[in-house]
Amino acid sequence: MNPRRRILALGAAALTPGWTRAQTAASADTHTLVLANAVYPPLVNPPGHASGEGCDIDIAREALKRGGYEGTIDLQFVPWKRVLFMLERGVADFTTTANFSPERDRFLRWSAPYRSGVRYHFYSRKGSGLKLQHLEDLRGHSLALSAGFIYPKAVLEMAGSHVEFGRDVGGAVQLVERGRAEIVIVSALAGTWEIRQLGMADALERQPLEHFNAEPSFMAFSKNSPRTMAGLVAMNTGLASMLHDGSITRLERRYVR
Repeated sequence: MNPRRRILALGAAALTPGWTRAQTAASADTHTLVLANAVYPPLVNPPGHASGEGCDIDIAREALKRGGYEGTIDLQFVPWKRVLFMLERGVADFTTTANFSPERDRFLRWSAPYRSGVRYHFYSRKGSGLKLQHLEDLRGHSLALSAGFIYPKAVLEMAGSHVEFGRDVGGAVQLVERGRAEIVIVSALAGTWEIRQLGMADALERQPLEHFNAEPSFMAFSKNSPRTMAGLVAMNTGLASMLHDGSITRLERRYVR
């Protein structure tokens, strides 16, 4: 099946009658922005987490407030592939922590960048004997990825067809633990946090290899929702203010010590 059609089919199957009714009610309120997101600690924490909603949720709320947006934010947690489906359909208004791609550009508007690049770490099972020093060392080894995420082109080129997909970051990590893949690539911030939360730090070995991807992170707004332009204008104004006074860095440090 065509990958895009498969994503749409998965998303359509997830739209239960109760979910559709709730979403329609939220969408009817022109003063409410639906923020759809996948749990991605510490950037996006699960509901009720002791340390807060997550640093990127805090950044989004503060930026909208500084930009003069006076409406409410309806935060909804769904898997990342469904986040993209909701944004494409216009039943969600925006998300955080998004990377640009031509495919996503069809249905998304992008805020000003608020984080400049991501550093990636690589983990294997402890005792595997692997020692990865350079990207070329990935050749011939199977790599675990999280479905729906965008990974650095240079890494994917080295992995070739030797890839396995987990539903999310934790699922990708578990593919290595279970021996279905040799190496998992994770962001230094969120992925390392996930490994600790899963209690798998002792079962995995961090490889010497690191890779920095200079592509920035954005807040992404649906082109197919009539409510998003006011939110996008406010977001850009607020992000500019927060970047100028260092608020974004201070928020990140509060979550990552």
